[in-house]
Amino acid sequence: MAKTDFKSVNEYIASRPDAVRGVLRRLRTIIRKAIPEAEEGISYQIPVYKLNGRPAVYFAGWTEHYSLYPLSDHLIATLKGALAPYKLSKGTIRFPLSEPIPDKLIERIAKIRVREVAERDKPRKVKGRSGSRAPESQLERVRRICNSMPSAFEKESHGAPTFFVERDRGVFVMFADNHHSDGHVAVWMPARPGLQAELIHEAPSTYFKPPYVGSGGWIGVELDQITDEVLTLHMQQAWKLALPKKKTSRPRRVGRPEGGQ
Repeated sequence: MAKTDFKSVNEYIASRPDAVRGVLRRLRTIIRKAIPEAEEGISYQIPVYKLNGRPAVYFAGWTEHYSLYPLSDHLIATLKGALAPYKLSKGTIRFPLSEPIPDKLIERIAKIRVREVAERDKPRKVKGRSGSRAPESQLERVRRICNSMPSAFEKESHGAPTFFVERDRGVFVMFADNHHSDGHVAVWMPARPGLQAELIHEAPSTYFKPPYVGSGGWIGVELDQITDEVLTLHMQQAWKLALPKKKTSRPRRVGRPEGGQ
């Protein structure tokens, strides 16, 4: 692809081969009709439709197919029969250019994604001191638990809220909201050796291997699949693992006293 700094969906579509442009224009019309409230833009150099700043649907055109993203487990289960003729992989639905555009299916996919985004944005309820229940987002939930750790410090790192054991030292939690359209609203945190594989084996719907840091043994945790009590235990262990290692002081060498032989 020669151009990689698209400023609009029109620019993106114009960059595609002639055989693809008409299909992408039709695809764009279907999505905009299905979710007229969505904000259209470019993200990761492909078209995206966002609701309240959160990505609902992406699309892209290729030489022999066009794709919709992201493909969630819930969406697959809901549209299992309708999706059967198409290739599904890594959160992607591929539609061949050689076949008619399935207008109704694409419309249903877009509307399901709207509901999924709305569900993820739905505030959780936490009990206050007075006994009343106040709304709390997943980020606020993570922030509340992290801030209960001694000297915890928060700042944005790589575009995401990140928590350190002390100012700019020792990352122990990273908040990931649909990172690269992976569908997760989660936290990533360090874990003791072997725990990552153990947790994923026991509860694959809750734990996963996060990108970048997963190879180092970190775990990803789906926030809507875990209780505060268990999440706090994980974060406490992560905080301990991320503590900067104390340097051992070398014994001071004692020289000979002046005048000594």
